[in-house]
Amino acid sequence: MLYFAKKLLVLAFAFLASTAMVQANESIKVGVVNVGLLLEQSPQAKAASSNLEREFAPQQEELAKLNSQLEKEKNDLKRNSLAMSEAQQGAKEREIQMLTREIQRKRNDVQELLNIRRNEELAKLQSLVNSAIREVGTSQSYDLILYEGIAYTNKRIDLTPAVLDYLSKDFEKQGSNFNR
Repeated sequence: MLYFAKKLLVLAFAFLASTAMVQANESIKVGVVNVGLLLEQSPQAKAASSNLEREFAPQQEELAKLNSQLEKEKNDLKRNSLAMSEAQQGAKEREIQMLTREIQRKRNDVQELLNIRRNEELAKLQSLVNSAIREVGTSQSYDLILYEGIAYTNKRIDLTPAVLDYLSKDFEKQGSNFNR
């Protein structure tokens, strides 16, 4: 019985060794992608950014007008304070404080809406980038593609340019209909 167990153990080791050698002879293709760069430099990201700028331009203009009005009111108070009564100065200061609060409230509202919209666009873009990474990986026969927490990457395995190229071609093919 002991002889049979030894023989079985030797056969198991031989099988494992031959399996390891076969696997060692097969090369594994690994690549990395800088997703941050893709989210920054892809045409879809640039289009989404410019669309957000256009979308929020009216609110930004309104804030600029209110800031201009506030500066005008402050300068008016400074310039005319000696000619004003205490009651007039107090009323003018309250008006300035109310305008300052209104500007701050509107700025916060616009910033909150902008953050929500930016996150929506980022989610769309991340989905598109992940799809592009899968497409490039499949078309170029990669076994593994990594993209988070890479300390060092040799340019030989960096797929970022290939994915960026894929995104650019996809953007052109879509006729720049991203985010419309």
